[in-house]
Amino acid sequence: MTAPIETGSKGLVIARVGGVPVQIGPSWLLLAAFITFIVGSGSPELGALAYVVGVAYAVSLLVSVLVHEGAHAATAHAAGLPVHRVVADLWGGHTAYDPRLSTPGKAALIAVVGPLANLALGAVAWVASLAVTGDVTGRVLYGVAFVNVLLAVFNLLPGLPLDGGQLVDALVWRLTGRREKGLIAAGWTGRLVTVGVILWFVVRPLLAGNEPSLTSIVWMGLISVFMWQGATAAIRTGQAREMLGRGTVAQVVQPVPVLRPHDVLEAAAATGGCAVVVDPTGRPAALSLPEDAAGVPRERWSSTPVSAVARVQPEPWVAETRRGDDLTAVVTAIQETQSSVVVAVEDGRVLGLVTVEAVNRAIGAN
Repeated sequence: MTAPIETGSKGLVIARVGGVPVQIGPSWLLLAAFITFIVGSGSPELGALAYVVGVAYAVSLLVSVLVHEGAHAATAHAAGLPVHRVVADLWGGHTAYDPRLSTPGKAALIAVVGPLANLALGAVAWVASLAVTGDVTGRVLYGVAFVNVLLAVFNLLPGLPLDGGQLVDALVWRLTGRREKGLIAAGWTGRLVTVGVILWFVVRPLLAGNEPSLTSIVWMGLISVFMWQGATAAIRTGQAREMLGRGTVAQVVQPVPVLRPHDVLEAAAATGGCAVVVDPTGRPAALSLPEDAAGVPRERWSSTPVSAVARVQPEPWVAETRRGDDLTAVVTAIQETQSSVVVAVEDGRVLGLVTVEAVNRAIGAN
């Protein structure tokens, strides 16, 4: 699966590929333990070796997920989209990348390569299972082939948060020219897919007189909750994008002077108001307000650097955007910093400050 919107993630970094961290989330250990137990307890004829096979299945699933997500990441990178991380966790995995330069075609290509990678890996594992002579080795390889085909087919179901939902999103985006409509449509199909999964794997066996195991019901319940939450999040994101699309950055940004760390308070006072203070690399790092200079004796304004009193801001306060973009980036920065003011930056150049009040006025006026 792909996650075009960057969100925080914690996990053990096991590798970096092209500077992109590959992480294993803590929840993956739960999945590994579950798989090991199910395989180990379900193969008594193998004795203690059954649990070794279970560990092998868990590791092979991890490899399959990382191949899937690696295909997403490599394709996104090749399409010119910055990739933030690749994560394997309880729900399989996801690839987080920056979607701002994406197009419907790029989004569709990024989505489809994951399942294709699993089909290719499944084919290799199946051929290898036919070539080996060892029963245990052949069983593991056949399991790898089966799991990869299952991953590919399941991920192609047409609803978010699955890759098939990304394809629905891209198609509606292409037809309407509006990404938010694609998200909403794919979110609703995701809800339908979730209901379909429950009907097929739980309700259908019950109506046929077969009683699914408690493990199957619990597992399908967890998957269904995950899928429903992902679909609902997509719908809400699309609706939020519709609202944020009512205004542009140009409507809400307030140009302000830009100061360097070694500029003195006298220069800050001369701006007559707010100023953005950049770090040595030119990235906005702090905010200078008129009252900051008031606490320093007037005779020391010419020797006190503005960095001494400027208010250092958290990294997320920088909204990378463009004047013609909608308000998504600046609102995201406001939400992440819980601040009433953030700075808008276009291609490394400070556009100015954006306040919550300005955003509310722009949204309310349209």
